[in-house]
Amino acid sequence: MRVTDIIRARLGVDIGTFAGAAMAGELPLPNEFVNRLIAERLAGHAQIAALEVRAQEGDTVAVQVVPRARLLPPMQVLARVEHQPEFPHNPLLVLRWTMPAAGPLAMFAAPVLGYFKALPPGIRMSGDRVAVDVAESLRSRGFDDLLGLVRRLTVHTRPGAFVVKFELCVDGPPEARPRQGGPEGPPREEPIP
Repeated sequence: MRVTDIIRARLGVDIGTFAGAAMAGELPLPNEFVNRLIAERLAGHAQIAALEVRAQEGDTVAVQVVPRARLLPPMQVLARVEHQPEFPHNPLLVLRWTMPAAGPLAMFAAPVLGYFKALPPGIRMSGDRVAVDVAESLRSRGFDDLLGLVRRLTVHTRPGAFVVKFELCVDGPPEARPRQGGPEGPPREEPIP
């Protein structure tokens, strides 16, 4: 059930009734919750058997990638937030990854990680960057009706949790709000910034 439908069912009014309403907050998402979401999206993935993230201080994430190919060992990757989403025009969260423990072998990491091109919808990889389309991630989880409300959304980390900071605003009835990316639908896939 969509969030706007829940509001209609519980309060008996359309969300547009609250035009001008604004809300800001922080939503901490523990590592366990994020890893469960990742496991659901990667179920049956052709190249990745498992992927586990551990949020650290300073917008940094430790990632363990376990490939399905037995010839490849699990890889330890460190990713740092490089670019926050800018709603509604650029909903990409961009991370730059490194493999600090690999030393000189890290130069081989890009081609090996390039093997994982078949990533879930909304996630792209280019060189040492990973882009997560936050709008696509929300759509794929059934929260597409919230996209017209998002004014700001950033993702930060602290040990053990990802912290989503958000600002939402009700502009009017859902049918009066522009679709994410304008009238022609979601934005086209652009190069990772």
